[in-house]
Amino acid sequence: MKKIRRIFAVLLSLAMVLGMSMTTFAAGSSESPFNSNITITNLAVDDNTTVNVFKAVYLNEDENEWVVADWAKDYITLDATNNKYTITNPAGLGTNVPEKPDYTEKTNETSITFEGVPVGAYVIIASGNKATYTTMVANTYKEDATYMESKDVSLIAKLDTYKVDKSANDNFVARGEEVIFTITTVFPNFSENPDSVKNTYKIVDTSTDLKILGVETATVGGENVLEEITASYTDETKGEYTIDLSDLIGTENINSGKPVIIAYKAEVLTDAGYQNAVNTFKNDTVTGKDDEKGYTGDVTLTKYAEDKKTALSGAEFKVGKKDGETVGEALYFVETSKGNYKLAKATEAGATQTVVVADDGTVKLTGLDEGTYHFIETKAPEGYSINKDGVDATIEKNDEAHVSIKAELTDTKLSSLPSTGGIGTTIFTIGGCLIMIVAAGLFFASRRKSAK
Repeated sequence: MKKIRRIFAVLLSLAMVLGMSMTTFAAGSSESPFNSNITITNLAVDDNTTVNVFKAVYLNEDENEWVVADWAKDYITLDATNNKYTITNPAGLGTNVPEKPDYTEKTNETSITFEGVPVGAYVIIASGNKATYTTMVANTYKEDATYMESKDVSLIAKLDTYKVDKSANDNFVARGEEVIFTITTVFPNFSENPDSVKNTYKIVDTSTDLKILGVETATVGGENVLEEITASYTDETKGEYTIDLSDLIGTENINSGKPVIIAYKAEVLTDAGYQNAVNTFKNDTVTGKDDEKGYTGDVTLTKYAEDKKTALSGAEFKVGKKDGETVGEALYFVETSKGNYKLAKATEAGATQTVVVADDGTVKLTGLDEGTYHFIETKAPEGYSINKDGVDATIEKNDEAHVSIKAELTDTKLSSLPSTGGIGTTIFTIGGCLIMIVAAGLFFASRRKSAK
């Protein structure tokens, strides 16, 4: 009997050890049968994309039923047994997510993976510096499985908006200046139908007071594509210039999400600056827009008499731009109305280096960029002397508004020679002449006497 008891005790001890071992093994396992991975692909390259993941539906393992998060209940319904859910409004889910996501990551790569995510339904929102994406929903379970079974999910991010950045190398310009404009955006996604020859991708630039001279550089994903695009005016009267990148769509959607950088040169046509807007089109849909403005300066010089109140007309000037203390070659202007001139090229019709003060004593120069302009008086008003010092007018650069500067210059009136109060030189001249006549008479009289 004692022997049987001993055997039973040993068996009981073994059972207890085995039981404890099994518990230990279970606790040490980090893998859950209800975890999965969510991968998002087709993100824009080097865009510092933020991907936020929000848990909308999760599994209550104890009750073996689905639970909908409070914030998602208006968009997801459960059946009577809580064993099946239906997302009734996926777009609405994306507008009502909590302030804090359940998972969040940032990446400059084209894809990102969230590992070990519990089974359920998740709302994924991605946004970068250049692109935003449509709301994505991931269901991480096998719907047709007999028992609950998780699955890995891979989602293709679809670009929703393509942020377009339009910049200029100069926003405070002179009339006739050439400006480089740079457009930065993201190549759109054509995964819906990449084989369609009807797909188009165009950048349309509409400008006022600019003449586009041509595309300087064009890259997609850092690769030079200048030879693969076409660019020209499609409606020059409206300033509409189209850059067509449709040939880069291909059939494999390989450029989706890649950065697009286009730089082109344009000439400023007027003395009032410029306006420039850009729109990107995926097929016929506007996917992004931005604009850029440029400004100019003007100088009004008023010509005064010495009293600094009497305005003088008719003075003439040449104007040069200063570099330090050195005055450059006289600039050319075209007269737009009496006393008003706009900056011009030397070859332009009506171009002159001489500007004339109007009847009200002013001359106004427009279409100027920043810098110091020196007025050199070449002709004074009638009855006045030229002010040889001239005058400077300095325009400070402003990228947000036009700049107007005023200057003034005085002239001295010409006068008769002043009287000293003496008798002058006339009487002495007459007296000298009389003495010479008398002397000559005496000389000839004395000769006659001698001859007799």
